[in-house]
Amino acid sequence: MLADIDVLSLDDIGMTDEIEETGKTFRENALIKASVPASLGYIGVADDSGLAVDALGGAPGVYSARYAGEPCDDEKNNQKLLAELENTPDNERTAQYVCAIACVFPDGRQFTVEGSCKGLLLREYHGDGGFGYDPLFYYPGYQRTFAEISGDMKNRVSHRGKAMKDFCKKLSEYITPPVTLNSKSRAYLRSLSNNMQPIFQIGKGGISGEIYKQLSNALEARELIKITVLETCYVSAREAADMISDVIGAAVVAVTGRKIVLYRESQENKKIFLP
Repeated sequence: MLADIDVLSLDDIGMTDEIEETGKTFRENALIKASVPASLGYIGVADDSGLAVDALGGAPGVYSARYAGEPCDDEKNNQKLLAELENTPDNERTAQYVCAIACVFPDGRQFTVEGSCKGLLLREYHGDGGFGYDPLFYYPGYQRTFAEISGDMKNRVSHRGKAMKDFCKKLSEYITPPVTLNSKSRAYLRSLSNNMQPIFQIGKGGISGEIYKQLSNALEARELIKITVLETCYVSAREAADMISDVIGAAVVAVTGRKIVLYRESQENKKIFLP
């Protein structure tokens, strides 16, 4: 099911403004970033990661990329880190890479996962691969720094690799499989909807998170609803129907002109018994 998901960048959806990361934790920053595409009607996914050094009370933490100030500079960050740890004994130079991945749905649902990888910080660079603090981050399991190993080796044990594995597992629990209808059931539902009046209108604001939430609640209460997509909406009725179906797991019964009929079986109180 996850293989069928289309991955879009912020540029792809027309979001070019810089997102201000004001969180105090990796999780908070990931949620801030993921909430932006979710507010535009997409399932937002974002991560935040960095290095947490025990002897420095968890620093540089969320400031890992700009530890030595702006603009971001890996070399300056590493040199500052070495200076801060100059008098720290080798056995106390413990640290961990941390990655938090957040997923925010347009209907308000959200979840986060975290992955970490523990290691030691050396006193000099080893290796010329990787990025960031990798030349100083020694991973005991491989007896090398992250800058000395291949990308595949790193992905097996890294904070991002662990977080992504948990993320994919968690996402599969949140993505509702689309409802499938046979021709007889679809015809029956279409006949039931003939005399129904639309209960929502989608206009120039598009399909916001609040609309997703309202549609999901309406389907839980009624199972069968009709909505109207106005000419001012930036997507067609068919595109809107597909977007709604993907996010809230509803079956598209019909798209006629600018009218959409949706069906989803209520989990609490089934009202329509399909033939």
